[in-house]
Amino acid sequence: MIILASNSPRRKKLLEDAGVEFKVVSLNVDETVEERMRPDKMVLFLAEKKAKAVFELNPDDIIIAADTIVVYEGQVLGKPKDEEDAYRMLKMLSGNHHEVYTGVCIMSKDKQVCFHTLAEVWMNDYNDLQIYEYIKTKEPMDKAGAYAIQGLGKELVEHYSGDFFTIVGLPLKQLLTELRTFTNKEE
Repeated sequence: MIILASNSPRRKKLLEDAGVEFKVVSLNVDETVEERMRPDKMVLFLAEKKAKAVFELNPDDIIIAADTIVVYEGQVLGKPKDEEDAYRMLKMLSGNHHEVYTGVCIMSKDKQVCFHTLAEVWMNDYNDLQIYEYIKTKEPMDKAGAYAIQGLGKELVEHYSGDFFTIVGLPLKQLLTELRTFTNKEE
């Protein structure tokens, strides 16, 4: 059985749309990291930590876990704590360019593969009213960087480079390629 170690409705929908049969098991994991940890290492560390927590309770299954962060001028922007924090992030990103890192860890009793992907996003120059209207939708509240490129937040985005699904939070192409090596081996 494949287990998605995430409560993210976006990740769940992406896997469903890709035709993967899985169940969701998510645990609250301490996401504290060293302040000076590089973004690529941070998302790998957190994805692996989430995967291990679920794997310990499901050692006969294949676990998929992921973590996504937004990085603007070296500052890591996770999920906003509240609406004020969402405003701060969106104001900071307005008219600017940032990176999105997603780390993925796939784990079974026989094998473990962890990788990260990177995409770049250029935001439109939007105003305070647009920020407040977007925050009122509640969409920013559980998203790294306080926006969802696949939702209403797409209006804030000018353009991007790299894998769209990295920005959404689960780089499907590479995930499905790696997952095949797990499922073929265990059939």
